[in-house]
Amino acid sequence: MKTIFNSVITMLRNDHASVMKNFFSLTFLKGLEYLVPLILVPYLVRTLGLERYGIVQSAVSFMYIFYIITNFGFNYSAARQISVYRDNPDMSSKIAGAILVLKSILMFISFFIMLGIALVIPSLNAELGLIILTFGFIVGDVLFPVWLYQGYEKMFYLSRFQIIARIILFILTIFLIKSPDDYLYYPMIYYGSQILMSISTLAFAKKLLGVTISLPTVDILKQEFVLALKPFFSSIAQVLYTQPRLFYVSLIATPMMTGSFAIADKAAGVFQLFPAWLFIISALPRLSYMFEHEQDKCLRTLSMYQKWTFVYAIIMTPIALIAAPWIIYIFSGQFHEEATFMFRILCFETLILTANIFLIHYFPISGNYGVFAKIYGLTCIATLSLFGLLIPIYGVYGLLASILASSIILLMLTIYFRSKEKLTVSL
Repeated sequence: MKTIFNSVITMLRNDHASVMKNFFSLTFLKGLEYLVPLILVPYLVRTLGLERYGIVQSAVSFMYIFYIITNFGFNYSAARQISVYRDNPDMSSKIAGAILVLKSILMFISFFIMLGIALVIPSLNAELGLIILTFGFIVGDVLFPVWLYQGYEKMFYLSRFQIIARIILFILTIFLIKSPDDYLYYPMIYYGSQILMSISTLAFAKKLLGVTISLPTVDILKQEFVLALKPFFSSIAQVLYTQPRLFYVSLIATPMMTGSFAIADKAAGVFQLFPAWLFIISALPRLSYMFEHEQDKCLRTLSMYQKWTFVYAIIMTPIALIAAPWIIYIFSGQFHEEATFMFRILCFETLILTANIFLIHYFPISGNYGVFAKIYGLTCIATLSLFGLLIPIYGVYGLLASILASSIILLMLTIYFRSKEKLTVSL
């Protein structure tokens, strides 16, 4: 423990200051993103009712299917490309333009696919207005150039825009949502403010980063598309069995059970996000840059980061398990036995994922997207198979068991492919 603590202090003092600056900025950024909705969740549960709240969150979960399409792997490849070319403003501008053009094309394709699915599935067709409004989540994400600021390791600029967006969200939610019939206002307010924030971050990119986003050539469009292809397959696999799981629950469970799972999943998501996931996002550009220039130093740093996050997971998991009823109360304004039980199961998933987070991200850091996609692809196949076997018998609890099993499968596959990589290098 002392050795790990000393290594962290050394890291802070030496050449990892930019990683930590971006980590704390991203923590603040995501903290605002979660804090305002977190404050609003008890208000929304009381005002809309647990069932209507569950319907709203199910629509958001459904959108993650199209989040896969529009991100297309750019969440990995774009930040890495910008990081590599950040000393070449002209190339960075062309890459940024290519990413925005490609994501916009995919967004329009996604909208029509979404509309087709919503018209076919009765439960979605019944809430078609909600589904269309919730697509604002995709629009805001496409326009939000987090990968650009991430590549330049200047995430701290984004917090300024996020503050304004969250203030608007909070004020308008309190003033406009007064009864269950007002549930459509929430996606309008939430994603409307997100879209305005995204447009603002693009408009200020030249002033803050020195990047003038320009129209790309066909060659650069092809280049960025091909580079994102392998991470896209890993993203498909990763998101298919993780993000839409609330949507899966809504297909098999009552609205009340869906609402309980929504609360538990949101609470567990905070523990997954803070700080491990934010730290890996902050560190990826720096580690990718280091891998291109100092591979040995990169691997040592990667190992140190993984030890740090594992210690965090070991400390936080028992605390979360004990405090589970009160955590659920904070998120919902009520004590829910079902939500508390679900949250505790999801805490074990978080423990395993956190213990694996830097191990598995060795592959995108090294540019080995093929293995990264293979790991998530195999995990996705295994998890969806478990869903098919266990959900018909055990319902939501079968889903929870499958989720927990998927994190173990992911860890085992990561260890296997990392050991295979080391063996190949030694040979």
